[in-house]
Amino acid sequence: MPNLERWVGASLLVLLIGACGPFCGNGRLNLANATLNPKEFTCPINSTNYGYDIKGTLDADNQSSNKITVKSMSTTATVQKLQGSWAIAVGDKSGAENIEFSPRSIDPGQKTTFKLTTPWSCSNSGTNGQETYADFKIQLVIETDHGKYAVDLPAHRMRMA
Repeated sequence: MPNLERWVGASLLVLLIGACGPFCGNGRLNLANATLNPKEFTCPINSTNYGYDIKGTLDADNQSSNKITVKSMSTTATVQKLQGSWAIAVGDKSGAENIEFSPRSIDPGQKTTFKLTTPWSCSNSGTNGQETYADFKIQLVIETDHGKYAVDLPAHRMRMA
């Protein structure tokens, strides 16, 4: 009988550990599936500081045992590629602090989708028929009461009309 008791005990342990898998999570805030809209925007001709919004989403899965409160979100845009004549260079950075977002918190075990809006602007004095665009790498920085997260968002292309 001692072998049967060991086998039953080991089986129960495996079942308990295996059952925990989908319920216990990895103890972190998992972020995935970032989107941006528009991914591309054409700046109107003869415009100066023309403002528009880029909206985005980001799936969040709080697999920690704590409620996570989001203090702020910001974006950083880095120029990756340029075509045509620009007053900026590859590697230049810009961004927006304290962008609009919701929800403001995520309960333990909760899944949600963050919705965010970051302001953007462009100026276009005309391109003389030349194809002109700039590609930007956008990163979202999320400040929470349990740490800081940085997530790469899809690229954004700004074209000149």
